[in-house]
Amino acid sequence: MPIEPTDTALFIHSTGMGPFMWKRLMATVPEGMRSIAAVNRGYAPDDLMPRGTPFSMDMDLAHIKSQIPADTTGLHVVAHSYGGLLALLLTQEGQLPIKSLWLYEPVMFGTLRHMQDELDDEVGPLVQAMYGPESLFSKSESGGDDAWLEAFINYWNGDGAWAFMPDKVKAPMRVLGWKMSQEVHAIGTFFKPMSDYLVNTPLTLVHGEHTTLPARDMSRRLAKVNEHATLETLAGLGHMSVVTDADKVVPSLQAHWSRL
Repeated sequence: MPIEPTDTALFIHSTGMGPFMWKRLMATVPEGMRSIAAVNRGYAPDDLMPRGTPFSMDMDLAHIKSQIPADTTGLHVVAHSYGGLLALLLTQEGQLPIKSLWLYEPVMFGTLRHMQDELDDEVGPLVQAMYGPESLFSKSESGGDDAWLEAFINYWNGDGAWAFMPDKVKAPMRVLGWKMSQEVHAIGTFFKPMSDYLVNTPLTLVHGEHTTLPARDMSRRLAKVNEHATLETLAGLGHMSVVTDADKVVPSLQAHWSRL
């Protein structure tokens, strides 16, 4: 697939992150391809969402589209976690000239919640617990406080991760807490059958060897729907390794570019 002068690599960040997370991976973009790291709603200093601000994923989809150069004739989307779900939805809309997708653990918890009878004995209880009636992730009205942030950070990074974070890292997350909680709530309540996530573009799906079982299950199920997809398991890595171990993720993205 030849790279055109108006081809753009679009990087979409995940919950609690920002365009900064892509610095290392953006260096892999092939010569001749432009690149932009979009910012989701509520993450820019002039676009913060105070507690109680209404939110829907459509707001993020529209905001991302507004950042794409008007002359773009081909998009190559790179995304992580919640950003991966947004990338799939942008592809399904059919309004953008998306030529390829590289997705690191896109999250579709709402879909898994509607597939309980199909989940194995390990994954099923974990999905039920994450969005069960006692879970902080189900209480959108009180989400984003320190208790919620601790639960979220520990879920993806392991018990005690929040406690070990320095205050300078916790501070911006506290500012973003409400928006983060609304994203997580939206992910868990948004439902599409897994079969609806069929895409007709080159697709690379990546998950870490040591990620959560539901995240691994979502990537594998998405690969079954998209038989043309390349599914990669990165040894020794987890959900946040796209940030914490970016150099170990670089070869996957480089291989993706080489397949275009």
